[in-house]
Amino acid sequence: MTILRLEHVNLPIPPDGDKLAREFYVGLLGFEEIDRPGMITTRKGGWFTAGSVNLHLSEQDPFVANKVGHPAFVVDNLAKLSKRLLAADYEVSNGTTFNGYLRKTTFDPFGNRIELMQPEDMVLHKL
Repeated sequence: MTILRLEHVNLPIPPDGDKLAREFYVGLLGFEEIDRPGMITTRKGGWFTAGSVNLHLSEQDPFVANKVGHPAFVVDNLAKLSKRLLAADYEVSNGTTFNGYLRKTTFDPFGNRIELMQPEDMVLHKL
């Protein structure tokens, strides 16, 4: 048996967090919302995609943010995305380099940790 790939990541959101989730994941990170399969259309949250990444958000009550476990999204312009997040009043960590990637961390509106990574050979301007 061999694991072939990661199909999706599921993050928790609090009850009635759908609007803020869309503003962050679609409006700031650039995900596109996609339809859920018919059997689960009544569940709260949402399904999103960007490139080969699938992200599912599920309402959790009581809500507990993911402060340690986290997705790490590879992006093509970490400097530009960091500026967009900062302009929207999200904190972005100072960059570190690890295994050939420049990395930064932010948190979604609910406190879930999000790691953002850009291959060093794609970096034009390090922050």
